[in-house]
Amino acid sequence: MFTVVDDLRFHCTQEGQGTDLILIHGLGGSLRDWDACTPALARHHHVLRWDVRGFGDSDKPPGPYSPQLFARDLAGLARAWGVTRAHVAGISMGGVIAQRFALDFPELVHSLTLISTSSEVSSQARTAWEKTAAVIEQRGFSTNAGFAERLFASGFVEAHPEIVRDMSTRTAANDPRAYAAAARAIGAYNWTADLSRIQVPTLILQGLEDGLTPPGGSVRMHRALPYSRLLLIPECGHVVPEEKPELFTYAVLAFLAGVELRR
Repeated sequence: MFTVVDDLRFHCTQEGQGTDLILIHGLGGSLRDWDACTPALARHHHVLRWDVRGFGDSDKPPGPYSPQLFARDLAGLARAWGVTRAHVAGISMGGVIAQRFALDFPELVHSLTLISTSSEVSSQARTAWEKTAAVIEQRGFSTNAGFAERLFASGFVEAHPEIVRDMSTRTAANDPRAYAAAARAIGAYNWTADLSRIQVPTLILQGLEDGLTPPGGSVRMHRALPYSRLLLIPECGHVVPEEKPELFTYAVLAFLAGVELRR
């Protein structure tokens, strides 16, 4: 299905019953990234998934993009869906959007789950993101799986090369200009000092072998968020739901059940 917000079409799905749970994919992904875990989550929650602008089957307008723009898109979608308050979970870029959404639209957020993400980007990382964006704009994507391998723990790469290849293929199918605009959007931000304003329960999931967003960023968020808990996952890289699907699903469901009991 498609939902129109500010003249843009967003590809969305809705499954299950219960309290609303919004899932936000990462850079280069789509709502299909949540396929494996959605059935279990939908047994307890009304799961709302969407393709962020520039990705999947959503519209791909020219940049620039920003976390604030992505958060406004989500607020428009939530209102179009009739959502008054939701649990919000995001991975990587999706975690960046989830944080900004909670800061800008706190009335719409009941809890946060932040996966493989951070609340700030160092100057060195900003330079790397800008270089990545420029190269993709000029040359497009390579089908070489080398970049995808860096997203996973080394043991997972050896045990599941087919998943690594699939990740590479899915990323290479993106629109280069939209991908570059999104890479720039998440390559330059710092709101760690603002996180104390987020007053909802927050679960932070972080792989200890994550080379893209190292664990230090999650520790920093945990210290800044007043009502957060941090789960550091051994032998896990950046893509927690694919590398540790059972742990991910159980951790999220247990966290959300606890939040619901406090109502």
